Parts: sequence; C-alpha cells; structure tokens
Amino acid sequence: MQVYLAAVQAEIKREHYRSEAAFVERTVALAEAAVQGAPAGPRVVAFPEAYALPLVFWLGAADNVLRASSSLAAGLRLLAGGLRRTPAALLRHPRPDLVYHLRLPQVWPAYHRAFSEAARRTSAYVIGGSLFGPLLDWEPARGLHAADRRSYNWLGVYTPRGTILARPAKVRLTLDERRAFLSSAPFGSQVFATAIGRMATLICLDAFHESLVERADAAGAWLLVQPSANAAAWEGPWSADPTQVEGEVWLREGLSKKLAGRENLRYGLNPMLNGDFYDLHFEGQSSVTTAGEFLALAAEPRGDDIVAALVEAPAH
Repeated sequence: MQVYLAAVQAEIKREHYRSEAAFVERTVALAEAAVQGAPAGPRVVAFPEAYALPLVFWLGAADNVLRASSSLAAGLRLLAGGLRRTPAALLRHPRPDLVYHLRLPQVWPAYHRAFSEAARRTSAYVIGGSLFGPLLDWEPARGLHAADRRSYNWLGVYTPRGTILARPAKVRLTLDERRAFLSSAPFGSQVFATAIGRMATLICLDAFHESLVERADAAGAWLLVQPSANAAAWEGPWSADPTQVEGEVWLREGLSKKLAGRENLRYGLNPMLNGDFYDLHFEGQSSVTTAGEFLALAAEPRGDDIVAALVEAPAH
C-alpha cells in the first residue's frame, strides 16, 4: 500500500491568529498545498509543534497582549483580563497555568474547526499543530471542561472524516516548557491505530529519547511523526555543545538515525515551526525520512514550505 506523507513547515504570522476565520483559512490553505499533486489514496499531513500556540495568546486578544515583550508578560495580561471577567476561576483552579484553562474554551472551537476541515478537504489523516493547555472533554451535564487540572503540550489527530482519533501530549518537557507551567504527560495516547496501520506521534524532544522511540516501535507503529519547534538558530551553535552546529546535530541525530534497525518503524515525518513568537525565534528544516536517508528535506530552515514523499507502507 502506497501512502503519501507530507510535512508542513509553517512560519508564524500574527494575522493568521487574530480570528477564527483567519486561522481556519491559513490552516486549510497549508493542508491543501501539502496534497497538491498527490495521487489518490491514503495521505498523512503533519503540522508543527506549537503551530496553534499563538491562538492561546492572540485570538481576540487586546492590544496590550499583542505588544507584550515576552510570552510571560502576555500571559499575565491575559490572566488579569480573564480574572476580571470570571474572578471565581482563581478559586476553582489556584495554579500558575490558570491562563490556559481560561483561554482554551475560547480557542478550542477555532482549533477543532481548522484541523477538522483541513482533514475533510484533503481526505488525509491530519496531525494538528500543538498548543498549550488542559486536555478538554465534553459531556452533556458538564459541557466543555478540562479533563484534569494539569496543562500539557498536546495536539489533535484527525481522520479523513474530520473526527478526532487521538490527542497525544508531550512526555519529555524542555526547560522553557516547565517554565511555562506545563505538565509531563504519561505515555499512551502517542500510538494509535488507523485504517492504514499504527502510527505514533512524539512531539519534538520526545523523539530524541530512545526509550520513547522504542515504545512506539514495540507498539507496532510504522510511521513516527515528530512535530517540532526549534527555538535556536539553525546555523548557530548547538545548546549542548557550542562547537557543533544546531541544524547539523538535528539532522544527524534525528528521525533518520532513530529509525535504523527498528522492528516496525519505517518512516518519519518532521514538520517544523518557523518565525517569531514574542521573545522566541524558531528555525528548522522539515523532512520526510526513512532509516539513514532523507526522502525530502526543506530547502531552507526559515519560512513556509511543504516536503512530501510517496512511500510503501508495510502490510498490517
């Protein structure tokens, strides 16, 4: 069975996050570009880590939030505004991540509509871009509510029918994510069964951890998707060893190496975020890989791009 794999490299631009309509238009346009010229048949389209995070800060936000010097300052301004409207929220959730709990009910409809429509319009499995906040649930008596008290770096996996199949969350957090009051998720939802076989989504740093790649392999996944947002200069020094180059280490130690010798894992998708988000700057080259080989690699570590390959998926 041949499967078309596409990684969306996306640059953050504020105008795409100011309204639900703008976010939906941007997301659907990128997804449609990703499958342009693709043959009929199964498709997987993956968006980057933190692609949807600006929604949490910019969707319908006041000018003082947009002008903030850092994401922390912006979050505090959002929190202040939210507590003025619903002061009792602090009593219900007296935690530093309260801002995400206040914002996600407003952000979720835009997120769900964008990726659901993108999946339906492209007839693809769509790995949505991640955001920060609680995992949301819905049931008749309570309506939309947080599934627990914690906040995660998580995303939605959408079927070609536009329904959510899984909501993988990040297991291994960076220092910046811990400073953003996120919680580490347990391993479990990161591997999921589809009509075209089992896939796995390990968000950014997770896919550099051998133990998590091993678990995805052992669970029977043939495709490993690594949505990423690299907050470092691609041609600059590597944070762990300044004598090495960030991008060279990423490509050398990334999915192509991690897939070597695996029992089930055969291919990798690494969509990367680019651009500026307050005091953070993201760069990275998106790729489609197999063991020891790049099947497609973005031309530049900056700006929008689509990289894709038609692969032969193993029988399942």
